[in-house]
Amino acid sequence: MEKCVIYGAGTYGEVYASYLKDQYNVLGFIDDNPLLIGKKVSKYPILGNSEFLFSKLDRTISVFVPIGNNQIRVSLLEKINQEGFSTPSFIHSETLIHHSVSIGNGVYILPSTNIMPFTSISDYSMISMGVNIAHHVIIEKGCFFSQGVNIGASINIKEQAYFGIGSILMTGVSNVGKKTMIGAGAVIIKDVPDGAVVVGNPGRIIRYN
Repeated sequence: MEKCVIYGAGTYGEVYASYLKDQYNVLGFIDDNPLLIGKKVSKYPILGNSEFLFSKLDRTISVFVPIGNNQIRVSLLEKINQEGFSTPSFIHSETLIHHSVSIGNGVYILPSTNIMPFTSISDYSMISMGVNIAHHVIIEKGCFFSQGVNIGASINIKEQAYFGIGSILMTGVSNVGKKTMIGAGAVIIKDVPDGAVVVGNPGRIIRYN
């Protein structure tokens, strides 16, 4: 089996280890917290920090970065790619994704997600379990969709947008701006500008990042 390491030894990393072990030989974790080095998460050792990754590990080892923070995840994946490592996508077998869907590099999609035809998902995006994405949606680099998010049709979602648990993006919306944050349970019925934090039903902007 192909070897891999997981960057980030938190609970999300532990979840991904349980999924990835069926397809990869999981060597362990990389984490930048010095207090964790040498410890284990489940049965997997925390091998070292980013310096260890870049200086000690062979470039044939794949690296997964299942970290929820968009900015951190995208920055790490870009650096890891620049250093010559592979950052493959992971798509759980219990998803329903039409063959016309375009999926980039380093995209992670968890069980019970349904993605309709002619959708495009760019590099480094994460989609949690039970997410529904309608047709002709464009998802730009580094977005995150929490559990149970519902996305309507023909919407452009710009870089590093974040959707909280159970949020809804209605068909009729055209654009969700770069680095927006949609709160848990929010219902979005109109376009969202860059950097907006939106909560409630209907969604209202409470501040800008």
